[in-house]
Amino acid sequence: MSMLQTASGRNATPSGTGATAGCAPHGVRALWLGAAVCAASGGSAAVQTDDLAAELWQPRPEAAACGGAYVDDHAPPDAATDIVRLRQGERWLTTHAAEVDAAGVALVDGVFDYGERGLRLRADGAKVDLRSGDVNAHDVDWVLTTASLRGHADQIHKQGAHLRFASAVLTRCPPQSTLWQVRAGDLEFDAERSVVKARHVRLHLFSVPVLYAPYARFPLDAERASGFLFPQVRYERDSGLDVALPYYLNLAPNYDATLAVRHMRERGTGLETEFRHLGARTRSRLGAAFLPADRAYNGSLARGDYLARGGDAADFARADRWLWEVRHRGRRGGWTTVVDFAAVSDNDYFRHMDSTLGFTSQAALRQHAAVRYQRGGLRARVSAQGLQRLEPGAAPYRRLPNAELLYDGSLGSFAWSVDTSWASFQLPRRRAADANGTARVEGSRLHFEPRLRLPLVRDWGFLTLAVGSRHTRYALEGNGAAPAEPRRDIHLASLDGGLRLERDLRGGRWLQTLEPRLRYFHQSHADQDHLPVFDSAPLTLSYDQLFHDNRFAGVDRIGDANEVAVGVTSRLRDHRGRELLTARLGAVARLRDPRVALPNEDAALGHVLAADLGTEFGNMRLRTTLAWDSEGRTPTQTGIALAYRKDETRVVDFGYRRSAPAGIEQTDISLHWPLTPRWRLFGRWNHDWGFGQMVEGFAGFRYADCCLEVKLLAHKTIDVSTATGPGQADRGVLVEFVLRGLGGIGGGVDARLARAIRGFRPSRAP
Repeated sequence: MSMLQTASGRNATPSGTGATAGCAPHGVRALWLGAAVCAASGGSAAVQTDDLAAELWQPRPEAAACGGAYVDDHAPPDAATDIVRLRQGERWLTTHAAEVDAAGVALVDGVFDYGERGLRLRADGAKVDLRSGDVNAHDVDWVLTTASLRGHADQIHKQGAHLRFASAVLTRCPPQSTLWQVRAGDLEFDAERSVVKARHVRLHLFSVPVLYAPYARFPLDAERASGFLFPQVRYERDSGLDVALPYYLNLAPNYDATLAVRHMRERGTGLETEFRHLGARTRSRLGAAFLPADRAYNGSLARGDYLARGGDAADFARADRWLWEVRHRGRRGGWTTVVDFAAVSDNDYFRHMDSTLGFTSQAALRQHAAVRYQRGGLRARVSAQGLQRLEPGAAPYRRLPNAELLYDGSLGSFAWSVDTSWASFQLPRRRAADANGTARVEGSRLHFEPRLRLPLVRDWGFLTLAVGSRHTRYALEGNGAAPAEPRRDIHLASLDGGLRLERDLRGGRWLQTLEPRLRYFHQSHADQDHLPVFDSAPLTLSYDQLFHDNRFAGVDRIGDANEVAVGVTSRLRDHRGRELLTARLGAVARLRDPRVALPNEDAALGHVLAADLGTEFGNMRLRTTLAWDSEGRTPTQTGIALAYRKDETRVVDFGYRRSAPAGIEQTDISLHWPLTPRWRLFGRWNHDWGFGQMVEGFAGFRYADCCLEVKLLAHKTIDVSTATGPGQADRGVLVEFVLRGLGGIGGGVDARLARAIRGFRPSRAP
């Protein structure tokens, strides 16, 4: 039953059983439901006419980026005694005069306020059903408190949770701000689907119209809903003004898609698309982008570089640019499926065209698909592997296919294993020759490796005796005068033992360990100069490599060895078992000089000393590595990594790496840090000291409040086509604008930061 109350809170008293002929000019008369009810207030006081949004806005420390939030207490405000209040459950209405019929429908002639959960209205004249919440009103100021949206409309029709406005204005900016507004001939809110539909839409920035669309649809909250997302606007020197219009398709609860038309003033118009699927045991993502006939690129040179080298503008051939990406993970019982595939049209793709859909750039693109099965000691895998290198150098081999079978078993106190693999190595047809035109070898490889171990393990230490053999056969094409089916047989034996000593520190609050280790390793020599090199490369000297069975990655080269390795590890743990500090020092003494080497490398190796140190205190992590060989007094390998991570937005990284064999010496510093709740600063400086140039550098900021998000990034990157020496720098400025509340999200800037700043994860501003 609806109840008519005066503003002072006293119930209106019944005046009889018949209908009233009218209302006294300065009093209140009412009947219970079943008869007409009329209420009027006297005096000269008027309903408040201050801005409704400003009245509901309250400063809140927890909403520092916005400065505040709208109040949603579902209760009518306190008012003077000459204001009438009507209330039904959580719905309420305040006004000067209202006429309520027996069905609970109120006719209001004059200014009134209406409220319910998540909605406040102020209008001039209306018909309000207090039981259902239906409202028909005109000249309306409105606020959706939970969605932080506000606006004005000539007319409103509210039916249940469904709102429809005519000649409406909408914004998410806080009161007193008109940075952006959406004006629509018809605006429809569907609370059940959490979407807004708008027709004849005009976007105004600072009251200036800048964009028109016949129809738009965007979400009210984080819930997914089909419709246009707000355009993403960016600017970069080589591409010019870059505008992307994304359309989101909420196809089902577990899969969706996004399509984006992207126009770059200097390049042309293209299309980007992304499809995502989430199953009970699978997670998949497919992405593609296509730009036909790039006006600023011919497949190898930017238009400016082409003309600077004397090219004729009339002969400039426009190149198609494209990207494909597939990501998949699946698991069912002992079966696992994995796909990591990405390919681009050219090496400069990511440098010129950061994706608006979040595809991240890399120095090389992995192309891998695998099916795995594991049960007990059995592990099997069939895969296809490739790599698209985006830097200069020989094209890597593809494994099409690659099959592996491993079984671990036991026999009494002994443990045994058999590892078998077969792979077919192929080259891309256009990259099947080396730099001088000589055909490169292709073919298949079968590798068989049985081992037998006797492990003796106690709490205080371990001792392991192991023997094994390695057998490899090839079937080669294009091998010249060398055998077409070469083979290799190698035998190995090792004796590996260590102790674990512990002691308490600081009254048991810390635990320190001392773990000495001694290993003898012997691996027979086999001539391997006639074998191809499909996947082998030298391993970086480190403490872990001192106890490795092969000093090369892959099995095309297996190093001979007769050596003793000694090492000691000390760990410091707190009472919760967290490792605060780890220090390791070790050395290898060669009892016989190795003879196996990769082509164009020296097999001679002296003794090796390696050490590393890792600490973790609070949010700070430090990792250092050093390695020496007997030929030099300075470290051949040096690495320092210092990181501070308070959360995913407070990230600082410092790194230094020097590798004398590879001729690398680089410093890498990156930062992402919020200066205030609205301002964030980010940057990176990656410098190559050998060539005296910055490999990649950028700096920028992000500003975000309730209604606007701006990202600006200025960058300088060395052209990958000249990365092996001093190269030409590519400079640009990337700018993104997002009008918050219209479904827009960042793209290119966040993708670049996620790639370049370790530990950073994109997040929405509050």
